[in-house]
Amino acid sequence: MDDTLKSLVDSAISTGQKQNVDLILGLGSQSVNNQIRFSQNKIDINKQWQSDLIDLLVLVEGNRVSIGSFSPRDEAYVKERVNAQIKFAQKMTPSPFFMGVESVQHSIDQSAFREHFDPRIVEYREKAPQVINTCIDEAINTGATRVAGSFLFGENSNYLSSSAGPSGGYQNTFYNLTVRAFQDELDASGQGLACGRIPNSAEKELVQAAGKAGRFSKSHKNAQQAKPGLYDIIMSPAVGANVLGNIPQDANPLLIMMGRSSLGDKIGEKLAPDFVNIEDNGLQPGGLATSPIDIEGTPRSSTSIFNEGVLKSYIHNTTTGNMFQAESTGNGAFVNFGMGSKIMAPAPTNVVFNNGDYSFDELLDTSRNTLYVTCNWYTRFTSRISTEYSTIPRDAAFLVVNGELSTPVKNFRISDKILNHFANIDAMGNDRVQVKWWEVGVPTWIPTIRVKDCRVTTATQ
Repeated sequence: MDDTLKSLVDSAISTGQKQNVDLILGLGSQSVNNQIRFSQNKIDINKQWQSDLIDLLVLVEGNRVSIGSFSPRDEAYVKERVNAQIKFAQKMTPSPFFMGVESVQHSIDQSAFREHFDPRIVEYREKAPQVINTCIDEAINTGATRVAGSFLFGENSNYLSSSAGPSGGYQNTFYNLTVRAFQDELDASGQGLACGRIPNSAEKELVQAAGKAGRFSKSHKNAQQAKPGLYDIIMSPAVGANVLGNIPQDANPLLIMMGRSSLGDKIGEKLAPDFVNIEDNGLQPGGLATSPIDIEGTPRSSTSIFNEGVLKSYIHNTTTGNMFQAESTGNGAFVNFGMGSKIMAPAPTNVVFNNGDYSFDELLDTSRNTLYVTCNWYTRFTSRISTEYSTIPRDAAFLVVNGELSTPVKNFRISDKILNHFANIDAMGNDRVQVKWWEVGVPTWIPTIRVKDCRVTTATQ
């Protein structure tokens, strides 16, 4: 981050203090993003853009809170926005959902986060198109007829300042690739994903993701209509993150108070087998949500959500910690509830499932009716509390027969309760990866997982 944005954040805090607000807290963020989009086997778009933003919280009269965001122009504009937000806060109704923020200044050990920043990111912008062309070639060489996708990478710099005391800065880099491979046959397709922190060290991973997409598209040719019924489903990490990842994300007091969590009264209950352990880890090495501090300046931490299948705890910020007589777990965030509407509340960081003991071939070794699903879209809930939902598998899916991938299948929907899936986890692979793409908003570290007795419905022909 350049010194200009940092000085503008400090100016915002100083302006609020001169107005004698009870609290003013600001996060300045500067992002340089690059996107390469490709279709029909060639790059269509290669663009770069920079975004500077200040997120600001103002507290007046004890419990009147306003949170806003703006792109800073200069110091005069920042002061104007701060004064306007103070006036807006004065008109707000008292908030029942604010019980303080972090007030201790914590030091940030930058050396502990060096692995999250790629110092060669500027040079990588010249290299990236060549890498993507290599990915396209790999997908074609492994069987695809057409290849499309998106590659996003860049760097972020953040600086937090608060009249309550905490302040500090940190930076990181990131990359995120989605590849979809197709055949001339409309329904035959495959997907490959890769994401992480250090683009310059990721070429092998990116190319492997493209190769996986190409192979899946080829093997999904001549897919047959799936039959309805109960199946064991082997969920790829992308599918497991989208479906099973909803349960640990429900360990959030905000969702509980809103009546949108499946875990509101289940602390101490056994909801999964003994071999399932899940944590929210804001310090996960390589995690796309890893940072030294949360929005309040509280140090990030690792919080055990499930231990041996038992729900152990929720995530917290200072306010919900005070409400639930617990300590903040460093999960404070500005949570978005629509355009221009935010609240300070807990939010998940990196959801981390334990790695399992089974190879992929061992997961296939079953005599039960089994499907392997590589990708799913359009997950929709009938009830967040009961977790009744449905989702549509996309791209390659297969029947499993005699321990091998057999007939490719299509046109089916998984319709069940995710809590049932959670209880019926049968085996976990040893291939844990990080997943984040447009169907998985929270970075989730998860292996391939086999789930018993899932209800499958099918489309009519």
